[in-house]
Amino acid sequence: MNCGEELKEPSNRSDYCMTSAREFIIMYGGYDDWSWVAYNELWTYNTINGIWKRYHPPIKGPNACIHSSICSVGNLVYIFGGTVSPDSCLSSNSLISFDVGNATWKIFWEHTDDYDQNTPPPMIESCIFHHNGSLYVLGGLCNDDYLESMFKFCLKTSKWSVVPQNGLKPPIQGRILGTVFMNQ
Repeated sequence: MNCGEELKEPSNRSDYCMTSAREFIIMYGGYDDWSWVAYNELWTYNTINGIWKRYHPPIKGPNACIHSSICSVGNLVYIFGGTVSPDSCLSSNSLISFDVGNATWKIFWEHTDDYDQNTPPPMIESCIFHHNGSLYVLGGLCNDDYLESMFKFCLKTSKWSVVPQNGLKPPIQGRILGTVFMNQ
């Protein structure tokens, strides 16, 4: 268990992602606009006691902490994809989680450049959400093209699959933000 460093507050940053879980506000990644220093870290803010804590993710090698996607369910915060610097063309398709209850990390899917039609490619600016025991990744920017695909990651089997989409797809020309509401 990583108890995290108690600090005053995170520094100003751009292109981070944010969610909430229980009484916590969670902030992941980003970079400094002036120095372009990437912040390879996750911050939690406890809305009850007013304490900020910082945690470092478990990813080996360069971590994709800019333009990542984030969602939460219960104690778990899920983080997908991203890039290593604001001007980098190197993206990731890693999937990790952070448990706000016991401050532990889990790697569900390590980055790979060896992907197929059922596995999301390395990308940034996708939308991730949880529904019925699976994570869904929609859209995203891959090699300067916005994808219209949706991928499903089953948390029980740790398998990816492409989600068939029937009818018209919304035109994706930028980052999508959304969530599941009333089973839709």
